[in-house]
Amino acid sequence: MRRLFATFPLALAVAAAAAAPAPADHAPDHAVPAFVPGEVVVGLEGGREKVVELPASVGVGEGVRELRADEGVAFAHPNYIARAAAVPNDRGQFTEPGDWRRTQWNFLPCGSLCGQSPAPVEFQARGGINALAAWATLKKRGGGGGKGARVAVVDTGVAFTSVKPRFKRSPDFSPTQFIRGRDFVDPPKGKEGRRSGGLPLDRDGHGTHVAGTIAEQTGNKIGLTGLAPKAKIIPVRVLDAQGFGTASDISQGIRFAAQRGADVINMSFEFSAGVDRCSKIKSVCAAVNFAAKRGALVVAAAGNSNGAPIAFPAGAPKVVGVGRTTKDACLADDSRTGEGLDLSAPGGGFPMLGSCGSNDPLFSRGETIYQLTLIGPGFTRFGFPSDYEGTSMAAAHVTGVAAMIVASKVLGRNPKPAAIECQLEATARSGPGELGQDYDPALFGAGIVDAAVAVAGRAPGC
Repeated sequence: MRRLFATFPLALAVAAAAAAPAPADHAPDHAVPAFVPGEVVVGLEGGREKVVELPASVGVGEGVRELRADEGVAFAHPNYIARAAAVPNDRGQFTEPGDWRRTQWNFLPCGSLCGQSPAPVEFQARGGINALAAWATLKKRGGGGGKGARVAVVDTGVAFTSVKPRFKRSPDFSPTQFIRGRDFVDPPKGKEGRRSGGLPLDRDGHGTHVAGTIAEQTGNKIGLTGLAPKAKIIPVRVLDAQGFGTASDISQGIRFAAQRGADVINMSFEFSAGVDRCSKIKSVCAAVNFAAKRGALVVAAAGNSNGAPIAFPAGAPKVVGVGRTTKDACLADDSRTGEGLDLSAPGGGFPMLGSCGSNDPLFSRGETIYQLTLIGPGFTRFGFPSDYEGTSMAAAHVTGVAAMIVASKVLGRNPKPAAIECQLEATARSGPGELGQDYDPALFGAGIVDAAVAVAGRAPGC
């Protein structure tokens, strides 16, 4: 066998001219390579195996044929690359397992669109946050699906259980993934509260949609996927069926979430433009400070009207204010900007006029954020809304990734809120070619959240 490997390069060079067409050494740039370029696995007599490195001028197909013809070789084949079967089998709006990827662009890798690791072109999005790679990392670290994290969804409630005759549990939530929450809008003693059993159940769909992005069940062959489906969710209802809530209910809801041990608190709502500082909502800002002292990271929507400053409570100290971006990683229309904007994340919609690829036919337009949630009329059945977009959805992405960071233990077992925020911002995408337009911190904050990088390792300084 020494003769085989000593003479192998010469034998291949002589035979190359007469060889039949060989498979390409490299898979297309937009696909995952099928095998390692320049390598052939050879089985030798006696059961031994060896990886043969080919000369640069020799193709894998040619090498395989020549080695198979050599005496003493039991087999020879390309050094094929296997990939973990980690793509969830949820069908989304289509029919095949894994078709959620055709709908949830927001969870896809940026891939070759940003000059990163290639992926099949139909399963890339410049504005995606690469949940797939993050899931793989979490699984290796024992925090698969966000296991171990607690997230409070302070919103219109969540369709987390059934109460006859009106309220039903979303079929894409598991009853075991929720911690008992509270309804601050309709307490148990009131008429409406009695109808819901005093539980923080959704009458609108907004809170269920937000909770879906964070933790909708994954790998159950139905619906769509969530970022951290094994995280525990604490539903807290502070907004009514029309999506309105008082400062009093909100401040109580934040405190309740902190007392229930939330690692992350999501607040996908905004006060009116007149509420532009903490002195006007002292109870809410005091509750945020209380939550931070109890170890909870507070995330809030930056607001859905053009211009600056960002809305409150997102603009308050110790709150991560989140703006929204499009499928093409551009600043979305109607996303607030300026001081207090900490991060950006997928929120869907059209780009701000003239800001992004207006002459590029490859740029998508108006892609929204889908999750299984309550739909009208009556909001008693479930479906996939096609028009949910906004900083509410963007905040949910950041909250989901924050839960992933907690579960990954990349910052230790009990990371402080400031460390989680640091990790989110330090690993956000803002480099050349990673956004659909020139990076400006006033528009994007630290950049677009990147789930895969956020859980890969502790960022310097965090």
